[in-house]
Amino acid sequence: MKIIYALSLRNLRLFVRDKALVFFSLLSVIIILGLYVLFLGEIQINNIKQSVGMDLPEIDALVYAWMLPGLIAVSSVTLSLGNMGRLVDDAKDENLNDFLVSPLKRYQLILSYFFSSVVITSVISLFMFILSIVIVKVKGGPWLTADQIIQSLGIIILLIMSSTLLSLYIASWTNSPNTYGVVNTMVGTFIGFVTGAYMPMGIMPVFVQNMFNILPVSVGASLLRQTYLKPILDKVFAQAPIEMVNEYRYFQGIDLKVFGHILEPNFMLIVMIVSIGLLFVLNFIRFNRLSKHS
Repeated sequence: MKIIYALSLRNLRLFVRDKALVFFSLLSVIIILGLYVLFLGEIQINNIKQSVGMDLPEIDALVYAWMLPGLIAVSSVTLSLGNMGRLVDDAKDENLNDFLVSPLKRYQLILSYFFSSVVITSVISLFMFILSIVIVKVKGGPWLTADQIIQSLGIIILLIMSSTLLSLYIASWTNSPNTYGVVNTMVGTFIGFVTGAYMPMGIMPVFVQNMFNILPVSVGASLLRQTYLKPILDKVFAQAPIEMVNEYRYFQGIDLKVFGHILEPNFMLIVMIVSIGLLFVLNFIRFNRLSKHS
């Protein structure tokens, strides 16, 4: 355990020292937040006002309570991708080869990169989570209850674990920092569409939704939105027909459909847990193969 701790601390220190890397890890989140503050948020607010036929104070809160969970989901991927740049740098500097031929166990090496990424992503995600609660309240929504906070934190932890293991697997195939920078940018942009952060999920073609809606990060964003939005949705759509409410939930990616079937929350949790186990196995196999080729 001391070895894992020492390596994890090393990775953390190197990440924090690189201010540019920290900034670019958050760039996708900053862009999405800026777009909603500048004009996308106002467009959604006006659309909802037209749909319900009245101006309610909770409408602003509804839009931000929908958008902010998506940001947290996006950041879980972009931050872990940024932190996994350390693995790519180690491969370039041949530190990784030294680790692989040393007495280190493969699982110790995997866990050191995993834990360092989980720690830094968790700290920033927790800050974003607290900030999101305050923003929703300022915009006219209610405070999250204790149950909602516990549920949200559980979902965020699963998101971070899944995203970190995915980032570790992607980074293990990349030996050039320049190539990884391109991959990082592409995945960060792609994740914005997967979670419906750039545009509502309902705008996309059905076959694209069927592919996106089963991915762990999309599932996590949906579960977070369901947790945040329930009391606000009940107030805003109190006088609306149930068909309108269901259509809004589907269009905005609050509820996810795959081949015409709405995914149940329990099934979505199973998807996230299974993805974590599968990705850990894939990483273990990948690092074993790396050691044989070193």
